[in-house]
Amino acid sequence: MLIELGKTANNNKNLINNSNVVIYDARPKLNAQANKYIKNGGFEDLRYYRNCDIIFCDIDNIHEVSKTFKKMYETTSNPDNFNSIVTYGP
Repeated sequence: MLIELGKTANNNKNLINNSNVVIYDARPKLNAQANKYIKNGGFEDLRYYRNCDIIFCDIDNIHEVSKTFKKMYETTSNPDNFNSIVTYGP
């Protein structure tokens, strides 16, 4: 998908010439670099994409962030959680 997105950004005549695609990587850059050499993974090589930038968000434990987001979503998606009479009584 990223390759297709890069091609679209590079070849679409309707885009302004200085438009960029920004790739956000939640990990710290050092972790991504280590994965590149240790696990043959890593992150996108911007030499293969024109008009693209990558921004590392430096989130150390993205799995905990995901769990927290899921709990927040579950809490806010239930309307009973916002009705103080139901929750706490009159």
